Amino acid sequence: MSRHTPDPGVDTGESTDADQTPTTSPQRFAPGAVVASTFEELAPALPNEMADLRRKLTRWLGEFPLDPGSTHDITLATYEALANVAAHAYPDGHGWARLQATRAGDVVTVTVTDTGCGIPATRPKRPDIRTPGGRGLLLIDQVTDQSDITTGGRGTTVRMTWRPAALRDKNPA
Repeated sequence: MSRHTPDPGVDTGESTDADQTPTTSPQRFAPGAVVASTFEELAPALPNEMADLRRKLTRWLGEFPLDPGSTHDITLATYEALANVAAHAYPDGHGWARLQATRAGDVVTVTVTDTGCGIPATRPKRPDIRTPGGRGLLLIDQVTDQSDITTGGRGTTVRMTWRPAALRDKNPA
């Protein structure tokens, strides 16, 4: 199962595992210093660990000149994807979530990956007020410029992309 919300003006920055950079820890830099353009963490798929990943991502995003609305949308959608990993990916309760984020120019891309059971093909396409859950993926679609979800028996990857106005070059060459 794969789902894609297209936005032809957005480069998702997709790469292979061999192209991935090592894990970076967010930290405060002096004005004018170069901020790490990548962030990556691997954590057990437990609710408290997912909340910790959200806090780390928020600190990393704080190094960029993002408006509060963009930061909120990015952390909200990311936490929805992480919460889905903790709640659904590993029915036996044992597994991992990988959070990767990159900034390339005016594009922020966040990817949440697990190696769990995947999203069932039989799930309702739209949430019903009478059923619990099912709103996270809809919310992700609403607050991203582009989202791609690939799922199957070997796990799920949720790739979310934003082009926050605060990162756009005001004086294009």
